[in-house]
Amino acid sequence: MNAHRACDDFHRSSERLRRDYLGGPPLTRRQVLGLGVGGGVALYLSQAMPVQRVLEAAAADAAAAPNGPVLVSVFLPGGVDLLDTLVPLHDYGRYADLRPGLKVEGVPLAGTSIGLHPSLARGVGGGVKGLYERGKIGFLPGIDYSNPDLSHFHSRHFWETGLITDSSAPGWLGRWLDRAGSRDNPLQGVSMGYGLSPVMRSGRAPVAAVASPGDAGFWIRGVWGDAYDEAMAAYARLGRVRGGGHALSASREAARLAKLVADRLTPYGVDPLASSVAYPEDSDFGQRLRYLAAMISKPLGIRVADVEADADFDTHDNQAELTTLLGEVSECLAAFQADLEARGLSNRVLTFVWSEFGRRPEENNSGTDHGAGGLAWVQGDRARPGVHSDYPDLNRLDREDNLQVTIDFRRVYSSLLEQHLGTDAGSVIPRAGSFGRLALVQ
Repeated sequence: MNAHRACDDFHRSSERLRRDYLGGPPLTRRQVLGLGVGGGVALYLSQAMPVQRVLEAAAADAAAAPNGPVLVSVFLPGGVDLLDTLVPLHDYGRYADLRPGLKVEGVPLAGTSIGLHPSLARGVGGGVKGLYERGKIGFLPGIDYSNPDLSHFHSRHFWETGLITDSSAPGWLGRWLDRAGSRDNPLQGVSMGYGLSPVMRSGRAPVAAVASPGDAGFWIRGVWGDAYDEAMAAYARLGRVRGGGHALSASREAARLAKLVADRLTPYGVDPLASSVAYPEDSDFGQRLRYLAAMISKPLGIRVADVEADADFDTHDNQAELTTLLGEVSECLAAFQADLEARGLSNRVLTFVWSEFGRRPEENNSGTDHGAGGLAWVQGDRARPGVHSDYPDLNRLDREDNLQVTIDFRRVYSSLLEQHLGTDAGSVIPRAGSFGRLALVQ
């Protein structure tokens, strides 16, 4: 198989196949479907936990650290191309020689020798470009690991776990929760989707997957309108009744807890997910970010989260798709940052955007194949602005004619753990001391 051209492993990287390969999540999955609560939230617990305890633990975590830092991992699947995303204006001639048909006229970034793909100026406040100009973006060109494996399947696993190993392992943020998180609050670590991301897989700490918080509201099959409102009133009254035997007590507690979950996640008459910021319409990626911003604003004790974009950046035969793909990413991430600012959360939340690898520097007529030396960035009020790693030298490719790696992703993980989450990186990333640190947070 030519690793640069064949992409079977991208399509076999479905969550089910990946779970089978990695041995499955170590925690027991317990969906919140009973007690009349909808299926928008799944909990991954090491042992059974009453719903009341979940909400009490979330509230306790939020009260204990109301201003606790939050790290959001955003994954752009498929391998984002560095050269067309951050255009090397300092060596544009060499770039044009490598990509005579695909070259992009990058929008210059002040104070740098690189330009952004024009689509990254889309969105509120000028999109990603506007965020950079306001000092809220730190770019990391050339990021990867030594001797890169150009398989989607393997590279994702390495990034997700923070380990260069084929063996099953918890995710790097899951390990952080095992080290520094709560033993009771599954909402401390959330995957915004229908399944738990490998990034968030833990050994002991409870975590959650949230597809749609609104679907976690109270529901009764076949009941709506006035009858639904009357049923809600009856449930509320039942929860307040005192006395009676064991059966009545159990029924009353079930009603109270069901109403408690529904009220906590979707208060009646008020949309708890409402935002003053307009996210892109018809973008599932944008909606997941909107849900996440709203949830962080609630007393749920969220400390780490991950969101995966819907786009496929595996641009083997259609590099022109980058215009649409990067445009959506720019619009969604700009809206997310604006939403956090509007909610007064932006001083707490740092976003880390990454992809599993980059693309080859030389075009293949209509696209680009798997390569090394990709792109990542940190985003937010606390992100140290600028370009924090060396841009790969287009005249010094590796022995496979790929870009040279200029920064190891584990150096970035170690820096984020210590500078934002306040945890010794060595307790999460093996041999963290060997990777050094980079000032990414201010």
